[in-house]
Amino acid sequence: MKRLRIFGMSAVLAGVGVIALLAPVAGAAPPVKSEITFSDTGILEDVCAFPITVDATGTGTEIDFFDNSGALTRVQVNVTEQTTFSANGTSLTTVPFTYDISVRFDDSGNISEVFTTGVIARVPLPGGGLFISAGRVDIAARGFPQFVLTPDAGGTVNLDRFCAALAA
Repeated sequence: MKRLRIFGMSAVLAGVGVIALLAPVAGAAPPVKSEITFSDTGILEDVCAFPITVDATGTGTEIDFFDNSGALTRVQVNVTEQTTFSANGTSLTTVPFTYDISVRFDDSGNISEVFTTGVIARVPLPGGGLFISAGRVDIAARGFPQFVLTPDAGGTVNLDRFCAALAA
């Protein structure tokens, strides 16, 4: 898939799309487990009063599930990621964090839902403290954004200090 992540979400979803095209169409298949790596770069524009460049890298374990006809029905990924946020000449780097991605497909093989659950970011802040965001994100309902920093359900702590540190 995260990376679909949450930060590597587009890289992870691209991988899932390839798997969906290559999934067997005849005969039941047991789940397939594989290791993934990803890196992704993009711009996050809806968190602070200025755009933030996001560089994400990670690894994960992906499990692909198939129905009795061999069609891909679900992908589950456990990801460990590290991300660097940059703006205005300042960079903040997360400590490695972990989250899960769950992707489901409809009977036509199209992605019907994508959820991420877990830590979205855990960033040590200058002068002490921690910016942390964690919870559940409905990626499909948000229109498959490349990066997400705040959950639909869960919590975010010290977002104002995160933005202030990057504004300097």
